[in-house]
Amino acid sequence: MFNQILLSIALALGTSVYAQVNLSLVGQYQYGPGRGDMSNMWSYVDQLGNEYAIVGNQTGTSIVSLVDPANPVEVFYSPGANSIWREMKVWNHTAYITNETGNGLEIIDLSNLPGPITGGDVSYFTGITYPFTTSHTIFIDSIGRAFVNGANNGVGGSIILDLTVDPLNPVELGRYDEFYIHDCYVRGDTMYGGAINDGFFFIADISDPSNVVTLATQFTPDFFTHQVWLSDDGNTLFTNDEVSGAYVAAYDVSDFDNIFELDRIQSSPGTNVIPHNTYVKGNFIITSYYRDGVVIHDVTHPSAMIEVGNYDTSPAFSGDGFNGCWGVDPYLPSGLILAIDIEEGLFILNPNYVQGAYLEGNVTDNVTSAPIYDALVEILASPASDNTDPNGDYLTGVANAGTYDIAFSKLGYFPDTVYNVVLTSGVTTVVDMALQPMITFNLDGIVQDSDGNPIENAQVLIFDNQFTTTVTTNGLGEFTVNSFLENDYNVTIGLWGYHTLCLSNQYLSSTGGPYVFTLETGYSDFFDLNLGWVVSGNAATGDWERGVPVGTSFDNGPANPGNDSDDCGTMAYVTGNAGGQAGNDDVDDGSTILTSPIFDLSTYNNPYLSFDRWFFNDGGVGTPNDSLVVTLSNGTQTVVLDFAIHNTAQNAQWLAKEYKLLDYISLTEFMQLKVRAMDLPGGHLVEGGFDNFMVVDSSELGIDNVIVTKIIPVYPNPFNDKLTVDLSELSSEELSLEFIEIGSGKIAHSQKVHAELIEFTVPLQKGMYLLRILDGETQLTQERVVKF
Repeated sequence: MFNQILLSIALALGTSVYAQVNLSLVGQYQYGPGRGDMSNMWSYVDQLGNEYAIVGNQTGTSIVSLVDPANPVEVFYSPGANSIWREMKVWNHTAYITNETGNGLEIIDLSNLPGPITGGDVSYFTGITYPFTTSHTIFIDSIGRAFVNGANNGVGGSIILDLTVDPLNPVELGRYDEFYIHDCYVRGDTMYGGAINDGFFFIADISDPSNVVTLATQFTPDFFTHQVWLSDDGNTLFTNDEVSGAYVAAYDVSDFDNIFELDRIQSSPGTNVIPHNTYVKGNFIITSYYRDGVVIHDVTHPSAMIEVGNYDTSPAFSGDGFNGCWGVDPYLPSGLILAIDIEEGLFILNPNYVQGAYLEGNVTDNVTSAPIYDALVEILASPASDNTDPNGDYLTGVANAGTYDIAFSKLGYFPDTVYNVVLTSGVTTVVDMALQPMITFNLDGIVQDSDGNPIENAQVLIFDNQFTTTVTTNGLGEFTVNSFLENDYNVTIGLWGYHTLCLSNQYLSSTGGPYVFTLETGYSDFFDLNLGWVVSGNAATGDWERGVPVGTSFDNGPANPGNDSDDCGTMAYVTGNAGGQAGNDDVDDGSTILTSPIFDLSTYNNPYLSFDRWFFNDGGVGTPNDSLVVTLSNGTQTVVLDFAIHNTAQNAQWLAKEYKLLDYISLTEFMQLKVRAMDLPGGHLVEGGFDNFMVVDSSELGIDNVIVTKIIPVYPNPFNDKLTVDLSELSSEELSLEFIEIGSGKIAHSQKVHAELIEFTVPLQKGMYLLRILDGETQLTQERVVKF
């Protein structure tokens, strides 16, 4: 009765609860709370053609009849070891079930179905030559060999069994134990598998199961290879990584000596949903995503996979997390798809396999007829796009047939659009394009100091969303960029001993040069340029490296930062930046030290040193015991400026720090900063970040004469165009705001304001400023703000 009531509610809610495209609900079977969470399931067909689902419960194995798929009925239950993990496959009329708690391999004789099954039809196999009591997954190939993966035998490779002699008493053939195998797929004498802890899939020759030979390995996008499945023609392997925001990827495996990636896709990009299992059915792949349910992709062209169907089995959950759809099985003769949801039970779905509407073509230079590499082709009003290969070819497509405009663009060429292109399901439409090249020129510039003297060896970074280049000034402070195109660019210029200059939306043309840029004497580094910081230490992994941070997560929170600290650039120093799992590239078994170039503060009156730092320490066994330390030396004396451990406030986020140096150390011409992240002793996760380094002589900015009479909210910070300042608690008629360039001390913008809550557009370049709020000549407060 409990199951019938729940099923009636689910069917009554219908599409108002479950998001669906080309997949409809036929029936659902929910289990009572005594069965715990669900894990995987697989299908079975008896000798009369009746269909069943074999379902892993936390407390055992359930067999559900689908004779009436709208009203599924449990016909047998086998209690077993309590485990949140069960995986199963079928050979002929026998089911084989693994779990990660105990009892080895469960074997259920299904040959009596549709008659009764009893406890006498259940037995267990725990191995002889390769004994085991737990295992992670099982795969059975077409000739009756079973592959028990991730068992507690050896390193957790694959134990190979023969099921053909006696399905109820497997015979051990051998073991492949080079690395832990999470799951595998076998066709003929070739095994494909996921070495999840190593981050790659492998291909092995199993023609002699007692002597398996590795043929190839290939890393997958997120270095956590969970499961693999082969295309019907054997040329394409589909993989997935079981981590937040991971991809399902397609690889060309037609030549084991030349494996390469064809395409990668995500369900609900940007939500960090996790894929779990992917299966091939003809020209489609069907994937179970934990919090997105079942997703179908058309893979007629594996280099351009298109999502064409989905059904969310867990609408109460979304994004990152291990709730929802565990597994999917699209292989029933009826064509129905089975899906198992951890919380919601068994779903019986009816699929409508609709092919995508494809677009392909070739892009060339209309003057030379040469192919254009890396041109962007976009199907407007859709997310579909592709970049041309070295031959100028592209291939993309959409799920929904219709009429679309196709945009072509490439740096150095005038963009063009083809309008009203009809795309048809199951059809590949060809649209070629010849783009007109733009005229280029040589961009000339000069970098000088505030007295007009040329600055040699300054680094000049010029970039937009399609182009980036870095050049260095000569002895006359000059630089040239050849074959340059007129456009709006961002310009970053720096040299140690000067404040880094950050400019945005600079229109650079053939008529405006030579462009002159002025750097102010001082010290600031946003790390988009390499200004001479040095990395040392003895950590096994996770050394400091400069780059655009690639975020990682741990326990649903950030570990490595996913962005810089919102200064004027996009890069920072982080401890390891490989992405993937939180522990893939963190600091391990030692320390890594980031050391600044020497800086001269002997002539400064009252300098303030500031930076933004990140520290994360968690995981492992026991209380995390690692640290991040920032020290400052003057050549003879060293002091600690910042010290963070696992429970320091505001860890795992960018934290701004500022120090009045005269309170800590005497000033010399040999100042040097060191940032040390440590995993000593090893055993816990450690991540660090460092960004937005700056030294300013604050006496020049009047910081020491601040009279704070009110707390004045200023937000957001950082800000883009608009800034809000709450002056509503003040009553003066002589209020004004000043934005001062940090580094030069120049007033970049000032305006009189009224005593009220004001939101206004600030006409400033991208960068960092000191905002001063004054009442007449009296400074009420000041705050560092960032314009991005």
